[in-house]
Amino acid sequence: MSTPDDDDGADGADLTPAERLRRRRRWLKQKVDAEPQRLDLREELAAVYRAEGHVDQAGRWNYLSEDADPEESKAFARASQGDPVVMMRALRWTGSENDATTAVARERLGELRAAARGPLGRRPSWENPDPDSLWPLVLGCAGVLIVLGFAVVGGIVTVRWLVGVL
Repeated sequence: MSTPDDDDGADGADLTPAERLRRRRRWLKQKVDAEPQRLDLREELAAVYRAEGHVDQAGRWNYLSEDADPEESKAFARASQGDPVVMMRALRWTGSENDATTAVARERLGELRAAARGPLGRRPSWENPDPDSLWPLVLGCAGVLIVLGFAVVGGIVTVRWLVGVL
């Protein structure tokens, strides 16, 4: 199993404590992304954020833990503007609540999904809690318009150049 220090071959002896935490955090985030249902990795990541002084992030990653700190959970909810859809997205859970390995995690995931149902008017999925968001469509249309604008300007410049050459 690789460790945070395996990434660049450094032995870690000359790293500051802050740099070690940063590397550990990055490594754990990659592991959680790959295995989102491993609560032990989430708890380790929460401990790193706690050591770095990021209470809201500690609450985010420890939200599903049996030992979740209520103050950290409140900080996470505040950072998410109390929006259950934002909280669902931030947790990066995949699958079903039933995939959680503890009853507490299953209960919290279920409560959060139920709370998100109200604003959405439907039962959201963990993989894509807010698929009705218009931002991807708006950004996509803006990108197409920009490309078309460049094409039109390029066409005009090319025609003017050709007319000037002839």
